[in-house]
Amino acid sequence: MPNGVVFKSGMVAAIAIYGIAWMSDTYFKYAIPEFKAAITDMVQTYPWTFALALFAVSVVINSQAATAVMLLPVGISLGIPAPILVGLMPATYAYFFIPNYPSDIATVNFDVTGTTKIGKYYFNHSFMVPGLIGVVVACLVGVSVAELVIR
Repeated sequence: MPNGVVFKSGMVAAIAIYGIAWMSDTYFKYAIPEFKAAITDMVQTYPWTFALALFAVSVVINSQAATAVMLLPVGISLGIPAPILVGLMPATYAYFFIPNYPSDIATVNFDVTGTTKIGKYYFNHSFMVPGLIGVVVACLVGVSVAELVIR
């Protein structure tokens, strides 16, 4: 078996992504009715909070497409306007929040300088601040552009 850093990081990434996808698919297959019930009042009062639901689910399942497939029908059924649904799609990118995504693990392994780290407290890692800024700004811009284009 090869001993290179790239091979080892790739194997860790492959195993991690399949395990996480399988676990999250199993969990959400049965949890979506309760999840929908829990967010209904919040989202109907403040439609922008649907971004929090998108983000939370994406943290767990590590898939933008699966998050969208799972939650966009919920958003439509709750009556969230199309420009908001479209504009909030960047909130489906939450891979960075918990540093368990294969690219995060590989990045830490590739960095020979030691500046890319997963922190001591799990939520103080090198990907947190840039990721949160990127998602918030992308959602704000996305909703603004969608409001202009779709309406």
